[in-house]
Amino acid sequence: MSIYVIRHADKAYGDFHHKALKFNDQPITAIGAEKARKLVCYFDPIDIGSIHASGYLRTRQTIAHVCTSKGILPSIDHRLNEIDVGYIEDMPDKEVRKGYPEFWDAYISRDREFRMPGGESGEEAAARIRSLFDSLDTQKNHILVTHEGLIRILLCSVLGLPPYRRHLFRIDPCSLTVFVYDTMFDCWTVLHDNMLITQ
Repeated sequence: MSIYVIRHADKAYGDFHHKALKFNDQPITAIGAEKARKLVCYFDPIDIGSIHASGYLRTRQTIAHVCTSKGILPSIDHRLNEIDVGYIEDMPDKEVRKGYPEFWDAYISRDREFRMPGGESGEEAAARIRSLFDSLDTQKNHILVTHEGLIRILLCSVLGLPPYRRHLFRIDPCSLTVFVYDTMFDCWTVLHDNMLITQ
C-alpha cells in the first residue's frame, strides 16, 4: 500500500482572498493545468482506494482529471490545508522581522519549534496531517493533494525529524512524494520525494 502525496500545481498570482479559509484561494495556471493532466497517465495503472484534497481550489483543480479517470469523488479534508501562517501571509520580511523578532529568530535559526504569529506551530500542523495519514486503510493506495509546507512537515514526521527542520526538503508544484509501508520493519518509508511527472 502506498500513499501518494501531491503538491498542488502552479497557482495564479493576485488577490483571491477567501474569507472562510482566511487566505488566498488561487486557481491553478494554464501551465499548472498541463502538469496536472500528466498525472492521469501516471496513475492509470495504479488502483486507488481514495482521494483526499485540501479545502483550497488549487488542490481540487490539480487532481480533477485523475478523479474523473478513476471515477472517484475527492474527499475535501481541511487537515490537508496549508500551515496556518496567521498574520504574516502578505507581510514583507522586513515587517515580520520588526514586528515579530522572536519568531523571526527561531524561523531563521531552525534550531527550535516556533509558532506562526497568529497561526499554528509545525507540531500542530504535523499532528493534523498525521491524523489523516494514519487513519487510511492500509490495504489500499491513497492520494492526498495538499501544500508545500504541509508535505515538508509530513516528511519530517515520517523520518523522525522535528517539524522546524522542514526547510531541508524541496517540494515543487505538482510533484509527488510517495510513502510505502514496510511490513517487515512496521514503519513508513519514503520511496520518492519531489518527483515530477514529465510525460
